[in-house]
Amino acid sequence: MKRYWWLIALGLGALVLFFLFTLPAKLVGDRLGRHGVQASAFYGSVWSGEAHGLTSKGAYLGDLKWRISPLELIRARLAGHLVLTRSDGSVETDFDARLSGDLRLHSARLRLPLAAFDSLPLGLPRGWKGQLTGDIDELVIRDQWPAVLRGTLDLDGLVTPPPRNAGVGSYRLTMPDPAMPGDNEELSALVADKEGPLGVDARLTLSPDRSFLLEGTLAPRGGTPPELEKSLRLLGPADAAGRREFSVGGTI
Repeated sequence: MKRYWWLIALGLGALVLFFLFTLPAKLVGDRLGRHGVQASAFYGSVWSGEAHGLTSKGAYLGDLKWRISPLELIRARLAGHLVLTRSDGSVETDFDARLSGDLRLHSARLRLPLAAFDSLPLGLPRGWKGQLTGDIDELVIRDQWPAVLRGTLDLDGLVTPPPRNAGVGSYRLTMPDPAMPGDNEELSALVADKEGPLGVDARLTLSPDRSFLLEGTLAPRGGTPPELEKSLRLLGPADAAGRREFSVGGTI
């Protein structure tokens, strides 16, 4: 019997591995449920599965597919790939979560209408229309707040909320702002117009205390609607190039 102990150990090890690798995806649902996220159905396993009809506090999110690399557990982290799909867009990213609590997303791509965020409790202004396209090289979430953010966001075909419903053009945010020092604790983005009735040169800053500041200059471009031109005059006199300084701040 002693001569076969290694065969018995090998068989038990294979049984344990089979059990671990076939853990049902429903276990992921139990984890998500603790954070108020529900799904209509789960398929696959913990390591490679799907969740259909995801909702968060009643707000529809979409269908989620995931793939987790078991070998990354040796490095004391959970890592893999996520794809969230909806009829109006998608989000896809690699991720890794560490014991420190940090969540890192990298090589992320998102294509969603701004209206998709209206029902989510993110503290963002509601009622805006347009398309959001993002190419995020790296996003680190620490204590439920972004600590690192690198990439670009494009806001195309922006329309203000009712009752104005005014088209204000398209813009690109480059993160971080190249003009900001690299050791700054604040997150920054260079904001520039792509096309539309306004020329914009601005900087968006997010601070660890969850405050934000958007400041820079605005200038009308040929064919500016009368209502928008009137709003610009409220900012004060323009300089020789027709630019007016502006500043908007608050908390999220």
